[in-house]
Amino acid sequence: MSERSVPSVLALMLAVLVLLPSVAVAQAPTQPTAPAEVPSDQRSLPVDRDEDFVRSPDTVRIPRPEIFPRLKEYLSTLPPFFRDTSLKLRSRTFYFNQQNDNGTASEALATGGWLQYTSGWLLDTFAVGATYYTSWPLYAPDCCPGTLLLTPGGGAIGTFGEAWGALRYQDYALLKGYRQRVEDGYVNPRDDRMVPNTFEGVTLSGTVDWAKYDLGYLTQIKPRDSNDFIPMSRQAGASGDGKGLILTSVTLTPIKGLALYGGNFYGLDVFNTAFGKAEYTHTTSEDLKLQFGLQYTDQRSVGEERVGDFATWNVGAGMRVVWRGLSVGTAAHFTGADASISSPWGTWPGYLSLLVTDFDRANEKAFGVGMKYDFGGTLLPWRIPGLTVQIIYAQGNDRIDPGAGKAQPTTYEGDLDIIYNVPAIKGLSLRFRNGYVGGGNPQTLKQFRLIVNYELGLL
Repeated sequence: MSERSVPSVLALMLAVLVLLPSVAVAQAPTQPTAPAEVPSDQRSLPVDRDEDFVRSPDTVRIPRPEIFPRLKEYLSTLPPFFRDTSLKLRSRTFYFNQQNDNGTASEALATGGWLQYTSGWLLDTFAVGATYYTSWPLYAPDCCPGTLLLTPGGGAIGTFGEAWGALRYQDYALLKGYRQRVEDGYVNPRDDRMVPNTFEGVTLSGTVDWAKYDLGYLTQIKPRDSNDFIPMSRQAGASGDGKGLILTSVTLTPIKGLALYGGNFYGLDVFNTAFGKAEYTHTTSEDLKLQFGLQYTDQRSVGEERVGDFATWNVGAGMRVVWRGLSVGTAAHFTGADASISSPWGTWPGYLSLLVTDFDRANEKAFGVGMKYDFGGTLLPWRIPGLTVQIIYAQGNDRIDPGAGKAQPTTYEGDLDIIYNVPAIKGLSLRFRNGYVGGGNPQTLKQFRLIVNYELGLL
């Protein structure tokens, strides 16, 4: 790392030292013996994408302590709207340093997080929720913008990213309106910085036996580095009047281990993305399972074609073996020559979305391998509960500049991801992510991320 990184690292160490005493104090209360049931629609925790064969997850689940068990016990005597009230706090401190292969750099240290409230169900029908997100700069030099931890100008973020009301009918229909978190295919939080993407609109979801459906019309998105909601079309790079997006998807689980997914994401006057995948997990024994996956994307301009006239595709396949805590996976992706795949409303859901590079560019033929070990597993003769280490390598060949038709250099990326959910301090998670990318320039792009998460349940 460069010399200008030194103040940032020292500041991060200081932030951790400041954070840890408050964490230790929060651990004193014991857990309630019978916590209240959380409503089934409260999918606010980040999803650990453990089904992905090579890529590492944006965020991971963290065991969460409850600090007011007596109050929770009191609420258990009240009607469900109050009894099932949930109030959660997540603090996050994040250091980001990227040394680009052209001599420039991006660097910042930020702290913040979010406070989330969700009610229980009134008459088993109505609920409300809100989440306030923050990110404050601790170190953000003017010379090194572009970290996405803060606003583009290096300013603080503070906004109600979620504020919603919901109606439901059993498990068959859940109608949610206004600001909300959406995680569905090409529309997702992309929670790999200080705060996630969130969306404005209306969604309808439900489950009927082994079929789950999601429908929605999303008008705006609040990007990760912004206080403001902007039209979905503007986030995709289109000018003119703001346009929204129509979301439809269905997930089928007809037999144990098999998941079939199909989704369509229609960006009005921008482009349409159709995405499908089939994934199967075969559990041989308690210690061994095999996983296989196949996915396909078709993406093409629609309506006024505000971001250009194009049609492209991507196909991917992956497999993984999980044995006694060790996971070894491989995947390949191929993309059409007319255009790269666009994913402005979230993380590209392909198997080879790495720390820096999405291997979904025009005419690219990419492959990757990954290995992860959970040190709570039984493969090694000793254990470190809470610690996982993952290494990934991917390579993209034959990509082109679709406008000029000119060949581009092969891209190589190697990643290291270390996560430690500290058993002695429930709710505390430490993470180090490191990526190296070679793309034809004499220098190698280097990226470092240090992340401290602490999550607890206030109610």
